[in-house]
Amino acid sequence: MLRACKDLLRPGGRMAFYTIFAPSGLRSEAYDAGRSIAPWGSVYPRDYREMLRAAAFVDIEEVDSTAEYLHTLRAWIAARKRRARALRRAIGEAEFTRIITENEQAVAAVQAGVRRRSLFVGRIGP
Repeated sequence: MLRACKDLLRPGGRMAFYTIFAPSGLRSEAYDAGRSIAPWGSVYPRDYREMLRAAAFVDIEEVDSTAEYLHTLRAWIAARKRRARALRRAIGEAEFTRIITENEQAVAAVQAGVRRRSLFVGRIGP
């Protein structure tokens, strides 16, 4: 997909995207634990910088936004719990429980260092 994105850009064009991922260098048990609760299947076995380089991007930057992601997850949990009665009526007990559980697992994964969120930016060479 990164190569297809590159093909859409003019020389010198830039692409930027946020993603949630397991940091490289994790022991396989930690990686597997992080992958088991990855949102939307977002954990890839290769480093994003490596994938961007392989797709011919240059001047690759990463801006870590994990702290902000953690803050947002906690805010979502708190807001959903404050509105639990209305949410349970609207989406049902099972769905409410699934969402809260998923968010709490994501918080635990961030705190354990097996989940990060970053902005990646890459440029196409001239």
